[in-house]
Amino acid sequence: MKNTYYFLVLTLLLAGCATKMAYLSTYKSAEEFQKDKDACDAQVNASDFKDPSLKQKKFNQCMQEKGYKVVSEEKAGKIQGFNELRVSPGIDFKAYQVIFIDKVDISQAKVKNMQMPGTKVTDEDIVKLGEEMWERFSKTLNVVMPVVANQEDVRDQKALYISLKLRDIAQTNVGLNAALQVAGQLSNLPTPGGSEGLFSFEATITDFSTKEKLITISDETKSDRNASLAGLESFEKWKHAYNMMDYWVDHLAALLAKERGQKYKSRLGIKLVDF
Repeated sequence: MKNTYYFLVLTLLLAGCATKMAYLSTYKSAEEFQKDKDACDAQVNASDFKDPSLKQKKFNQCMQEKGYKVVSEEKAGKIQGFNELRVSPGIDFKAYQVIFIDKVDISQAKVKNMQMPGTKVTDEDIVKLGEEMWERFSKTLNVVMPVVANQEDVRDQKALYISLKLRDIAQTNVGLNAALQVAGQLSNLPTPGGSEGLFSFEATITDFSTKEKLITISDETKSDRNASLAGLESFEKWKHAYNMMDYWVDHLAALLAKERGQKYKSRLGIKLVDF
């Protein structure tokens, strides 16, 4: 059975704290997912439970009975690497020979921490960010399959077509991170980086020839999942954006390798100073 993931994030207030749960399935279609959710919602609403924790427990039980794995949103991200992921069942990814990655769509890219003092983002900045994303995805995915730069290079080969859309981005707070680095050096202790803002993207992988949709991915995070400790990196204003791109493509490469029956060693790790 090929890996097909759908998940619903449900937020319920428990004792003043927000608990986010995810519901994972390896075989449900989007239509089945919505149908199961509606059925479990109806079951909960028909119950006599008043306490939010009991309602959540009943909903979780209902979704489990329908074949979903119930985990926290944080754990779901670790399990599948992305907030939302669907791999169409029955696809022989071993048959594909090359990858073509289209120019990154930056038409809807928005900087989410423009209120940060000194922040100034130009159209040229966004264009360069899209180009950087293309370069990083191409370099890492080339470890799994050859990545061709031009559509003409595909010729008669069976190819995967990848389209990427960059949506939310955030600049690194250079001043704050520099201060944290100094603090870490003076105390001889590792210090976490400052606030990174919101990052999100979408990816669609189709068959180059037939246009059949094979994989859809989307991810959104308010924290840098691929951050190093302060003092290990220089503080370029798009550093966290680059880290997120590396995180996304690393998980995508791991997914493709798994579908193709290949071994893949994560390229993420401690990052050295790069002045």
